[in-house]
Amino acid sequence: MRARIIFQGLTLFVGERLTKGETKGGFGMGTLTAYLISDPKHASMPAHSHNAYWGLIGRDHGKPTGPGRAETKKPVPPVTTIQLMGYGNPTGVTALESYLDYVPCLSELHWGKSIGIQNGFVTRKIVIPSGTIRAREFISWDWHGNTPSEVAYMDTNFRGFGANEVIVDIGGDDDDIDDYRKDNDKYLSVTGDGLNEKLWPRAKGHAADEDIEPNMVEIVISNLPARRRRALPWGIHFESLVDAAGYPRRVQYQNTRQYDAFVTAAMNYDAYEWQSDFNSMGIGQPFPFFIDPTKDRLAKLRDDPPAANAVDPIPPVPGRQAGEGIPADNGKGHANHGMGHDPVNYVICPFGRE
Repeated sequence: MRARIIFQGLTLFVGERLTKGETKGGFGMGTLTAYLISDPKHASMPAHSHNAYWGLIGRDHGKPTGPGRAETKKPVPPVTTIQLMGYGNPTGVTALESYLDYVPCLSELHWGKSIGIQNGFVTRKIVIPSGTIRAREFISWDWHGNTPSEVAYMDTNFRGFGANEVIVDIGGDDDDIDDYRKDNDKYLSVTGDGLNEKLWPRAKGHAADEDIEPNMVEIVISNLPARRRRALPWGIHFESLVDAAGYPRRVQYQNTRQYDAFVTAAMNYDAYEWQSDFNSMGIGQPFPFFIDPTKDRLAKLRDDPPAANAVDPIPPVPGRQAGEGIPADNGKGHANHGMGHDPVNYVICPFGRE
């Protein structure tokens, strides 16, 4: 059985440790805790308060047939633990290179020292004992197609492409597709105060499940504010994340030229929205802003004299690798297990991003 946990919105990821070489291809983090963040002073401000929900694609443990479940915007307990049961002891979470490259490390980004996580900013905790964590969707500006856009961080020299969606993959055993349905000890556990879900994947061969990836339970954790009236080329809510991590604010930014140029661009774009953010959020922490989205264009389709040749994608994408797919037919009724196209979160996550 496999599980995919999708994180969207203001989240602070903290591992017990970060050591290179424990796991091939990544960094060992031990047990991962995802802190969902919202500034407490924004509780009555829809545009700035972040609201935690979770959703799922799966079916109830012990029910191998019949319609499954696809649910959204479920309340999240204060502490939730997500893990596969019946597959041995947890081995910790491994951070893949995409996570290390595209999710900023606050201790490297910030000029100060953290005094520790500030619990007043933490609304929920998601504990994940094992899996791999990676980046997926990028911060983008939807003007010439939804291409990744380069961002800089205020009052720092950091710039590049950043992720706005993070995935934790758990499991990786497709050989047990029949076995786990005979073994009540194998399931995905989602537990917390008032929450005790035991989940299996939805079943192929059922008319309502034909577009679902086989042998996969999918979880979405969202921590987003209300939709703004228009897209903004800055992400000042990132300041709350840095506050929550215990890093000190500056009274004023040291790179005044950078900040003044940003304010001029923000006022030219939408003076009302920038002033609203400034009044609510204040300044003093690094936050991402677009440098020049007009330069972030992918090459257009073109006719090229030499015909293009395919090559093997190296490295392969995360998830199922060669030979790990569910058999087309092994005499146990798997003839249509390969018909799903894996819609990932688009079926169950209609929440917009800020």
